[in-house]
Amino acid sequence: MNSYTLYKFKKYLDRYFHDPIVASFAIILYLILKTLPFKISSYLCGTLLYLIAPLTYYNKRVYNNIRIAFPSMSESEINTLAKQHWFMLGQTIGEMPHINKMLKSGVLKTEGLGKIQTGPAILVGAHMGNWEFLLRVGDLAGRRAGYVFRPINNWILNKIQIYRNKDANADFYKKGRLAAIGMAKKLKLGEVVGLTGDQLLREGIMVPFFGIKTPTPQAAAVMALKWKVPIYMVKIKRLKGLHFVMSIEDKIKIPDNIDDKKAIYITTKLISSRIEEWIKENPEQWLWAHRRWGKIN
Repeated sequence: MNSYTLYKFKKYLDRYFHDPIVASFAIILYLILKTLPFKISSYLCGTLLYLIAPLTYYNKRVYNNIRIAFPSMSESEINTLAKQHWFMLGQTIGEMPHINKMLKSGVLKTEGLGKIQTGPAILVGAHMGNWEFLLRVGDLAGRRAGYVFRPINNWILNKIQIYRNKDANADFYKKGRLAAIGMAKKLKLGEVVGLTGDQLLREGIMVPFFGIKTPTPQAAAVMALKWKVPIYMVKIKRLKGLHFVMSIEDKIKIPDNIDDKKAIYITTKLISSRIEEWIKENPEQWLWAHRRWGKIN
């Protein structure tokens, strides 16, 4: 078999064997969690990940990421933070089937929604607290927003993920050309778009994050400059007792009277720096398990 044939064979196995098997287990877990009260589902998944995740390969990545961000942290402190992170991530997974119930129960307090109730706006969040609430920020402000998403590698779970968020009163755009077209249309119509700014984007620009330059999404800065639209950072903070605060911060001060390339860099750096500040304030609430700094971890 040549390399192309092997590639096609692997794609075939993934689509018709691997993906359906993985999706079946994920769907069963999701349905079981959905039958539980959201507090039990949250703490159950948090406990399971707290116990199991440190035994997996991904724990090494979490350790490496924490060392990059906090080089002076001791091994004991890293171990504690890693476990806190896994518990938080488990809670987020356990809360996924219950987002609408949680909103209706009043666990989410909002601050600053008035800033985005009229006119176009670009909202930038991060994988903090429970980032599922980010998909509801537009609806909570009385707007139908458009959100960019990165497809899940499993095609079945990807379809389920989109269906699961049908109650968000939002439009969803797959990362890439379709997202660019969709967001441009929204902003031209004076509407709201949202995206995250803390993931590795290989096509992004090199911006420092915890002192290390790494490819960073620049779409928010590009759109803000092109369409003269304000950027608002959206922070999600997890509190004790399964309560959360969503804060719409003051708009980013976009530099003017300089060339676009430099303005895009400065604006993207401001966004990245603000997310870094959020993480320093509540390090256990960030998603340390994803490969933010690329292959160095």
